[in-house]
Amino acid sequence: MKTHKAYKIDAYSDVITEVKINDYRDIYSNIGCGTFCVATTLPNGDTLYVDDEGYLNQNVTRGFMFKGRFFAGNGLLIGGNKIGESVNVKTKELDVANMVTFMPERFTISDKMREDAMSGWSVTIG
Repeated sequence: MKTHKAYKIDAYSDVITEVKINDYRDIYSNIGCGTFCVATTLPNGDTLYVDDEGYLNQNVTRGFMFKGRFFAGNGLLIGGNKIGESVNVKTKELDVANMVTFMPERFTISDKMREDAMSGWSVTIG
């Protein structure tokens, strides 16, 4: 089994760490979810995976912004090739850090944010 380098975006610790991914089960465990989805794919093929049910799960209280879009829970950035296979993440860690904004510590995902996300799939912070 081949191991690939990825970056975990930890919304609860406000850190980005390098992790090793072997298969799809590692996506679940690193994000901390039961269902994940593709949030966005960068031009270089790196793909951000997030908790598909983050806004539905009342236990998910933190999130992060990635290139201006808000996501509930943790994220995982994994490299991808042209035929959809996982490879080592290509984006440099410092560049990832510049794409991520963590929520202020006092801020938590509110019921209003959950409602907004479910009704229009857009969230306003403020």
